[in-house]
Amino acid sequence: MSVTTLTDTEFRALDALRVYRYLTAEQMLRLKVSAQSSHLYAVLRDLAGGKRPKLGKIDHGAMPGVGRIPAAHYLTDHGAKLLAGALGLEPAEVPYPKGVVLVRHGFLHRLHTVDCEIAVRQWAADHGHSVDALSSYFDVSGANRSKTKPRRRSLTKIDLADGTGIIPDCVFHLTDPDSTPRLFVLEMYNQYRTKRMADKLAEYRYAIGEGAIETQFAYPHSPRILAVFEDDKALDLTQRHLSQRADFGADFTPFFFFNTLAGVMEDFRNGWRKIGDTRRAGLF
Repeated sequence: MSVTTLTDTEFRALDALRVYRYLTAEQMLRLKVSAQSSHLYAVLRDLAGGKRPKLGKIDHGAMPGVGRIPAAHYLTDHGAKLLAGALGLEPAEVPYPKGVVLVRHGFLHRLHTVDCEIAVRQWAADHGHSVDALSSYFDVSGANRSKTKPRRRSLTKIDLADGTGIIPDCVFHLTDPDSTPRLFVLEMYNQYRTKRMADKLAEYRYAIGEGAIETQFAYPHSPRILAVFEDDKALDLTQRHLSQRADFGADFTPFFFFNTLAGVMEDFRNGWRKIGDTRRAGLF
C-alpha cells in the first residue's frame, strides 16, 4: 500500500482551505501558509497537478473595469480525504466544494467575504476571543436531489415569519476572554448600487422586529449587523441614503455598523460608523 506524505506547507495550504473553502495565493500568504510567495506558488502548482489533484483552481482572468481577478483554490475530494487522514478525522468531517461553479461577476464578492472571515479569525486569535461558529453564504447543508436529507440550504439563512428569508454573507459568534458572547451578521458590498444595498439592509428590520436572528442562532441578545463596503465612497452613499429614510429611525439605528473592507482588515473591532454619524467607534 502506498503512503502519501504532505510537507508542512502542503498541509497548511490544505488545512487553510478546509477552514476558508476558497483562497487566493495572497490570502494564503496572509495566513502564513508560507513565508515566501515563490515557494507557495510552487507548492500550489504541485498540489493542483497529477492525475489526482489535491486542490482545484478557479481563474476568471481579467474583468473590465476591475483588472485581473486573482485565481482561487479549493479542496478536491482527494485533497479532503488526505487532509482528513492527516488530521485523524473521518472524511465527512472535512468539507469541500462539490460541483464547483462560480459565476464570474460574483467571484470577487466571494473572495472579499473570505477576506472578512480572515480578518475576524485573525483578530480573534490576537485578542483572546474564541470563534464559536462562523458560516458564510456558500456554506450549505442538505441536498436538493436527496430523498433522505433536508433540502439544500445556506447555513446563514434567517427564516422570517412570512415564509421568506434573508441570507447574510457571513454570520459568526465570538466569545471574549471575560466569557461575554456576541453574535454578528455581515453583509459585503462590491458595487455602487446605493438603493439596492439599502433595501437589502432594510430587510433586516423585519428580522430584528421578529427576533428572527436571535431565534435562528440561539442567541439571547441583540445581534450586530455589519455592512462592509469596498471603499469609502460606497459606504458614504449608503450611509447618507439610509439616514434620509423614514424606515430607519432610532429604533433600528443601534443595530447597524458600517466600515470598509480595508478598515475591517486593519482592525476588525474599531473604526465603525453608524447611520447618520461620521464618527468612528468600536463594535463593543
